[in-house]
Amino acid sequence: MDTKLQQLLEEAHGLVQRVEPTEIIPNIDDYFIIDVREPDEVAQSGKVKGALNIPRGVLEFRMKPDQEIKADQPILIYCGGGSRAALAGKTLLEIGFTNVQNLGGFKDWVEAGGEIDSPA
Repeated sequence: MDTKLQQLLEEAHGLVQRVEPTEIIPNIDDYFIIDVREPDEVAQSGKVKGALNIPRGVLEFRMKPDQEIKADQPILIYCGGGSRAALAGKTLLEIGFTNVQNLGGFKDWVEAGGEIDSPA
């Protein structure tokens, strides 16, 4: 992996707290959940129950702190394995959100017994 990319990933993982799905499952309704995978990935596997699919590439255009989503709203982000979620979380912190956590990968959620919305 490219050294600069590795540094970027390390910085993102350092800024965005990683949480275990088993810690979150009992309180999942307290979170605004974002799946940053591409739509075709979500169509194949489903998504965390109640999650909003906003691909990482358009996150900055779809999310901003405002009346509907307050800056301190607890936000969980996940992807396929956790790295895109860390990068997306870093972006959300940079645009003004203050309570962003990385749920890791979708497979981690499924393995922990978290509820899912089935693929279309």
